[in-house]
This record gives sequence, structure tokens and C-alpha cells, in this order.
Amino acid sequence: MEAGMQLLSRIKGLILAPQSEWAKISEEGTSVLDLYRNYIAILALLPPFASFFSSWLFGFSHGPQGIMHPTFTGGLYRAFVQYLLSLPAFFIVAFVISAIAPHFDGKTDDRRALMLTAYSYTPVWLASLFGLIPGLRWLDVLGFYGIYVFSVGLPTMMRVPKENLDVFTLATLFLVVATVALHGWVVHLIAPQQLI
Repeated sequence: MEAGMQLLSRIKGLILAPQSEWAKISEEGTSVLDLYRNYIAILALLPPFASFFSSWLFGFSHGPQGIMHPTFTGGLYRAFVQYLLSLPAFFIVAFVISAIAPHFDGKTDDRRALMLTAYSYTPVWLASLFGLIPGLRWLDVLGFYGIYVFSVGLPTMMRVPKENLDVFTLATLFLVVATVALHGWVVHLIAPQQLI
């Protein structure tokens, strides 16, 4: 119960008051294992399973074939593969952020980079829930708030000076887009969509 309240408090802080929440986060000694167990592993469940339940229950437009639905087992397997592959993807993104930080006058720190990556991704995870309701999927764009959350946390977590924030944030955005595209491609290879 207490862990759930801490999770909700963290989410609320990142969405409503990211500046003060990052100040709290920077003082925490959260380990990589704890961050995965108590935050990433929970919230990373939202996008693949929201997408699965929405497409299974309501279907999706598939060109001239009309509305198609994934098979239950095929869709569930695909969601599970998406989820499992997303977990190392966060660490890879964080590792690259940590590695490039000195090029922007910041500090290398893999643990803090993972915290920055995971907590900044919170709006994306939450926005994915709109995919459960037909017609509201376009509200996924609210996930772009994560870019702002990232840019606010960057100086605190990676010690990047303010004059380098825009370029670093843009470089990270390209990194995330490339990682998401690679993730989607690998998921499609391992678990192609089975439609009925």
C-alpha cells in the first residue's frame, strides 16, 4: 500500500511540479534494481497492454479489409514481447545519455541517467491509457509533456548547463525516436500481428 502511494506521489509530482520533484529525486539514492522494480516495471506495462486490450476489444482500421482484431493469444503474446523488450531499451537510452553528457559539459552517471529517462517517460506511459478508448487515441500527444519534464530534470540530474539544454534535449529526442522505431521493428520480427 505504501509503495503504491509513493508511486502515485511521484507521478503527481512529476506532472504537476517537475522542478521541485527533480530536486527531491536528485537527493535520493535509488538503486537501478529498485527503480526497475518499483517504477519502470509497473508503468511500462501500460502501453503494450492498453494497446492490446483496445485493439482486441474494438479492433482497428486495416485499410480495405475494414476493422480487424488481433487474436487473443497472438495479441497477448505481442504485448508481452513489447513489454519485455522495453525494459532493456530504457537502460540503453540511459546509458547513451550518460555517455554523451560530458560532450554537453554534463557529468556521466548511468544511475542518474536511468532515473532521468524513466521519470521523464512518465507522461508517455500515462498518455498511452487514452488508447483504451476508441476516438481518444490522439490524446497520446499529451505524452510530449515528457520532453518538458526531461529538460527540467536535465540540469539537476546530469549537471548539464542551461545553455546546452536545448541541444541535449533535441539529441535525446532523436535517440528516443530511434530506439522506439528499433523496438517496434524487433517486436514485429518476434511477434508479428495475427489478425482475424
